[in-house]
Amino acid sequence: MAHTNTKPRYGRTVITLFTASLVTGLIWLARIDQQQAPEPIPDFAAIADVNARKDAFFRYLGPAIEAVNQERADERRRLLAIQQRMAEGGSLTYWDRRRLRLWAERYEIEYQPDNLASVIDPLLVQLDQIPMSMALAQAAMESAWGTSRFAVEGNNYFGQWCYSPGCGLIPSSRAAGARHEVRVFNSAEESIRAYFRNINSHAAYRDLREIRAAIRNADLPLSGTVLVEGLGNYSERGQDYIDELRAVIEQNDLE
Repeated sequence: MAHTNTKPRYGRTVITLFTASLVTGLIWLARIDQQQAPEPIPDFAAIADVNARKDAFFRYLGPAIEAVNQERADERRRLLAIQQRMAEGGSLTYWDRRRLRLWAERYEIEYQPDNLASVIDPLLVQLDQIPMSMALAQAAMESAWGTSRFAVEGNNYFGQWCYSPGCGLIPSSRAAGARHEVRVFNSAEESIRAYFRNINSHAAYRDLREIRAAIRNADLPLSGTVLVEGLGNYSERGQDYIDELRAVIEQNDLE
């Protein structure tokens, strides 16, 4: 009589599962490492041809700007879905309320759990995209096409300041008694994220956000050429700064 071995092969099963999990984990880590590998920063100053330098600059910053814009678009869709659900009398989930609270904190809006409309309405003005044309034009001007000291040493492509001692690089032309420093970032992407948050939350750019909201309400595409009109407070040069931004957008066909 043939004997059938009915003893469970737990040892072999455990080893197989462990091996599969290990392989899967290694593949996952490899993908994470590949995704997080920083893009080499081009030496923009070493690119003698002006058009080639501009092209390298746009190719370097463009994908990160696009990625942050996609995040804002996804968040805005969730926000609009929450607004629609409230308008239809539906109840919000724990995660809906948690998102609203986190967004309110990010954009410095008072979170009122018993009056969520007072949170959603300002969020629709602030939680939005920034046209690629405007972001690239500002980055080009503020960083001298990636060649400025602050871009090279601090990954700061938008001239953003900070005020705590040691928080950044001290401008060589800083006036006596001034305390500001030019903020240092770990990467260009970090600089871009801070720029988005600045434009979307600082009181100085309320006019820009109102222009953008009006464009949204008219169901029109966002235009950097139009939105730069709200950047009068970004530079002491005021209207001259706005005019130069428009010129950069037009001359480089960024729109």
